[in-house]
Amino acid sequence: MMRKLYVLAGMLMCMASTMMAQDLDAKYATDLLPVGTPAPDLIDPLGDKHPIADFHGRCAVLDFFATWCGDCRKDMPEMKKLYQKYDMEGVEFMGVSFDTSSDVLQNYMDKEPIPWRVVSELKKMKESQMAKDYHIQWIPTMYLLDTEGRVLLATVEIDKLKAKLAELKKANQLVAPELAGQDHAPQYPGGVQELMKFLSNNIKYPVEAEHYGVEGRVLVSFFVGTDGMVFDMTVAKAELKNRLSEKKFSKYSEMEKYAMREQGEGQLKEEALRVVGKMPKWVPAKRRGQPARVKYSLPITFKLK
Repeated sequence: MMRKLYVLAGMLMCMASTMMAQDLDAKYATDLLPVGTPAPDLIDPLGDKHPIADFHGRCAVLDFFATWCGDCRKDMPEMKKLYQKYDMEGVEFMGVSFDTSSDVLQNYMDKEPIPWRVVSELKKMKESQMAKDYHIQWIPTMYLLDTEGRVLLATVEIDKLKAKLAELKKANQLVAPELAGQDHAPQYPGGVQELMKFLSNNIKYPVEAEHYGVEGRVLVSFFVGTDGMVFDMTVAKAELKNRLSEKKFSKYSEMEKYAMREQGEGQLKEEALRVVGKMPKWVPAKRRGQPARVKYSLPITFKLK
């Protein structure tokens, strides 16, 4: 009789566990975009759109998250494993952050490197257009898009994403047949880690900017041509701060401090452009198997010790 009670208790625990797992989507994913819906374009802090069409011919994973979200941080190691497995299979990964501070987001990414691109409006989730477009009410939320940019899966459970990717791989449906091994975004030679290494080895902190305590992030936009050359570099946005309020600068007038700030910020922008212009040729993007010119944005961080 006791053994039967143990068996029954075990069955009840398994049933409860299954119900809890099912309840996550039943509770938090009921209003997500239905399967077959064309996915809306993504948006960056400048309001520029990142077309879903850029993923043409490849399945794409969209991971909606925030650095302040405990469940997001818990899922991140598993998401990185999926990236390591399916990036080589042709799947695109894109993070969508609901952080409101670019510094907080960048600090997190410095400590926990995310090898895929991350876009953010730098707005609270309830104020984000992307949250409205994708009906996000809970994070993490994950969307899996098919090779034509339509929703294949919308879930808050990473295990379901994992299972669906495995199913698509088995069916050879991760990449459109005509684009298998051909269609891809522009790539820095050696990948993201090599790009970070290049920036670290080549960025030189301007003397005056360092002296005035100017630091922060410069977002550089540029084009990667069909030959892989980088051109048309521009500063799209700069989020910079300084230490001119410190006591050692009190002897200077407000006009002098303004000039110092302008000089320091200008130097960081010039340095960011110089480093981007020094980059080697990229592997050009391909669309429908043909080299394509693509606009790319790269955040460059200047941080004082």
